[in-house]
Amino acid sequence: MLNKPEFTAHNILLDDQTFTINDKVPAMNKDARFLSSSRVFNLALHSEKSQMRIVDLGCLEGGYATEFARLGYETLGIEVRDSNIAACKYVKSKTTLPNLSFAQDTVLNLPNYGQFDGVFCCGLLYHLENPRAYLQMLGQLTTKVLILQTHFSLGDEYAPLGFRDNPYNLGEITSHEGLLGRWYQEFTPGINDQVKDSMRWTSWENHRSFWPNKDQLLLALNEAGFNLVFEQFDDLMDDLPKNLGKSYYSGLRGSFIGIKV
Repeated sequence: MLNKPEFTAHNILLDDQTFTINDKVPAMNKDARFLSSSRVFNLALHSEKSQMRIVDLGCLEGGYATEFARLGYETLGIEVRDSNIAACKYVKSKTTLPNLSFAQDTVLNLPNYGQFDGVFCCGLLYHLENPRAYLQMLGQLTTKVLILQTHFSLGDEYAPLGFRDNPYNLGEITSHEGLLGRWYQEFTPGINDQVKDSMRWTSWENHRSFWPNKDQLLLALNEAGFNLVFEQFDDLMDDLPKNLGKSYYSGLRGSFIGIKV
């Protein structure tokens, strides 16, 4: 029997009706990002759900992957950190979901796992050094739909809307991979894997990541082969005036959908 590890982010309802965190915290099946993403998958993946294959990239503690599997999709969660994959394995042991699996690996090795009908990329792209190249790879491996929940950058012209209030200490506008954007420092170069494993909210391979400007991100999505590209807002409906106000431009985060039609 697996010992329960510490869960810091995903409050998952297990088969025995206990939670991975507690019953005072909203459960993953009520999470706004999960609900909005499930609506996109339902829209884009028209076939029998059991025939549709989904991957959750950098799946953390396995919450989203578990809920997608509960919807009926064949779901793979990929996670590199020992501490997170221990949580994923615990969830797998406490749920009866034969269509749910996890792999401990870097998401850069995604081609080793074949093609997917749907890709859920939440909280990952902004941890990568070469986001354009990664989107190109996702375009090759995704047959139908990509859900991209990510930070982005903005040009200096957005400063009056609150951009300069952001807490991320992004660098000045520059060009990388042919995209305009800003660099973000993930961690000090040279730290060992044990230290990185404890830093759950940073990248793994690269000590700095590149955040493309929002318009550049949308163009990169389209160039990766997704000919229907849009931003999704229904995960912000709990307080839309606030969420689309100054906090949107200081938070620099959105949900972007790429569909092949």
